[in-house]
Amino acid sequence: MFKSSFSKLLIGYLTIFVFTLAALTAAITFIYQSFVFSEKQNTLYRGALEVMAQYEAWIKGEIGQEGFFKGVDAIGAVMDSKVYVLDVDGEALLEYYALADSEEQGSSYIVKDLVSIMNGEEVFRRREYSAERDTYMVYHGMPMTVNGVVEGAILQYSPVERIRSGLYQIYLQIWSVGLIMGVMGVLFIYLYTRRTSKYLRELELAASRLAAGEPVEDIPSAGNDELSHLIQVFNEMKGKLEQIENMRREFLASISHELRTPLTSILGFVQGMEDGLVSEEEAPAVLDIIQQETRRLINLTGDILDLIKMENGVGELFPERFRVFEALTFIIGSLNIKEKKPGLQVEMLCPDDLFIVADADRFRQIMLNLLGNAIKHTYPPGKVSVEVERLGAWVSFCVIDTGVGIEPEELPLIFERFYRSDKSRRSSTGGSGLGLSIAKAMVEQHGGSIRIESKVGEGTRVWFTMPVEGIPG
Repeated sequence: MFKSSFSKLLIGYLTIFVFTLAALTAAITFIYQSFVFSEKQNTLYRGALEVMAQYEAWIKGEIGQEGFFKGVDAIGAVMDSKVYVLDVDGEALLEYYALADSEEQGSSYIVKDLVSIMNGEEVFRRREYSAERDTYMVYHGMPMTVNGVVEGAILQYSPVERIRSGLYQIYLQIWSVGLIMGVMGVLFIYLYTRRTSKYLRELELAASRLAAGEPVEDIPSAGNDELSHLIQVFNEMKGKLEQIENMRREFLASISHELRTPLTSILGFVQGMEDGLVSEEEAPAVLDIIQQETRRLINLTGDILDLIKMENGVGELFPERFRVFEALTFIIGSLNIKEKKPGLQVEMLCPDDLFIVADADRFRQIMLNLLGNAIKHTYPPGKVSVEVERLGAWVSFCVIDTGVGIEPEELPLIFERFYRSDKSRRSSTGGSGLGLSIAKAMVEQHGGSIRIESKVGEGTRVWFTMPVEGIPG
């Protein structure tokens, strides 16, 4: 019955609301009742003071006995109470108010209360039974003092029913307001729970469709609460998953394309040799092509494995301290630039005493990839230069060429896997498109960063940084 999130939330919210509202209403009722009886006590106290003032006036001769009687009766009428005045020995001061035969005087609590009153204490009871009137009364007693001396006691009795009749009307109003608030609260809770469970159902459905590989639209949300933030995070996660899925598909498509080209070339030459279409004179050249394509396949698969390892964080580094000038001299010399591109100038500006701590093999691969691209896109009498400088705890490397440059719209894509800016070049001569991706991954693996600037017809600059004292963290 309560398996859905809507029913669970609704029952939970309603339970909390009903208990809270009932407790609040009961607390207000109790507080108001206490207030009413407290006010009644204060009223009776003021009435007792008036009786005491009348008594002092009578003692001083300012008023007569009859005037005193009338004054006490008037005070009782105003206080809605019956007033008794006792002297110290317990005998009635006046015959009209005598308590010798009254039921109240014979009650067990009267004797005890009179002892407290004669000791100067005020006594108040909210509910005491009166046998004389056969009903419950509010009882108040206080000492009657004259010039600081306790001369007797003033007792007042007021019917409880008259107080409670007024309280019942107030109670009815309080609980009526509570009932109205309860109905409004239930309606609000129902609408709020319906809205909340709606988003939860949409999240559940979207997550199920996303897990099944189905397309999912963004879930709309309004507000700034935790549920809205959860929906926003889900939408962001969905977008990233879709981006990853698209990258995976593009990666597989690119790999398939890059592998198919050399394999098709190899297969075509092998079939030509089997069919006798390749003469003995052409065989060495064909075998050389097959060998080159095979090496390119080996290099391509190696680059892909290296890139995957680095992106997954499983590629292990072997940092060592080496002199940058010596490493760059060896790397530039291994490129045989004078033989491959006669007339192309290569310069290096590097402090002779600069050392870094890094993986030497990967540093070499980074420089070979960047220099290889620069040399490939620069034609004699152009120039390729490497500039190195220390910037605090980092060393900045800049590879500069005066080559053909890169179109502005292609710069954001230049580090993407299998991306080649020159679409007209065949993959057999233009590389796999992984060089810059691998260089970026290796730089970031060392904790550095890489960026590129280029202008068509003027050349390209590629900066990257490496730590002086080793990988941070």
